[in-house]
Amino acid sequence: MPFRLWFLPAALVVSCGLYTAAQAHPHVWVSVQSELVMDGQKIRAINHSWTFDEAFSAFASQGLDENDDGVLSREELQPLAQVNVESLSEFGYFSDLYQKGAPDSGEPAFGEPYDYWLSVSGDQLVLHFTLPVVADVDTHQEAVLDVYDPSFFVDFTFADKSPAKLLNAPANCHARVERPKGLDDDVASQLAAIPADQRDIPSDLMQFTVAMANQVYLKCD
Repeated sequence: MPFRLWFLPAALVVSCGLYTAAQAHPHVWVSVQSELVMDGQKIRAINHSWTFDEAFSAFASQGLDENDDGVLSREELQPLAQVNVESLSEFGYFSDLYQKGAPDSGEPAFGEPYDYWLSVSGDQLVLHFTLPVVADVDTHQEAVLDVYDPSFFVDFTFADKSPAKLLNAPANCHARVERPKGLDDDVASQLAAIPADQRDIPSDLMQFTVAMANQVYLKCD
């Protein structure tokens, strides 16, 4: 059975000497690149590429080189990609799409992910997948894509290069990226003190971690 990236029980992660970084929140670091796929002024899908930190990539890919050629092929990584993508629904795909200022409808923004695979970039695993958009979001009123983990078990950060872009967008649609400002030292210390086998965090800390969302704002004039 392949390892389950960040969905592994934290106690198992800590018990493995390969991943000693997983001793405090956050446990995993992910660099994010996102494409907003347009059909006219409608958002039809989100293409995500998530690059995991080197230590966790090494841990998660143990034993997957079935032919012992020293190279992890897309075929060898596919069972791991499937396990992880199928597990994402429990966490809302760590993504949300909504109209700025509109009340929460309670309806899901995305359908089931498809076109998913894992690749290797240097010493890091990269998870690619597409989220079909099922919500009707008015881009004339500015749409917002959030990518983050409110429990801060996973630290998502937009990539330095090409963090987000539009695909097939008309000329009157524009996107801008807003990155979180970070946590102050006191909150970071409280998060670091949470035991490694505890995924959830206290509600008083959640008010700070929700501000850690990486955001793309999209508006069509």
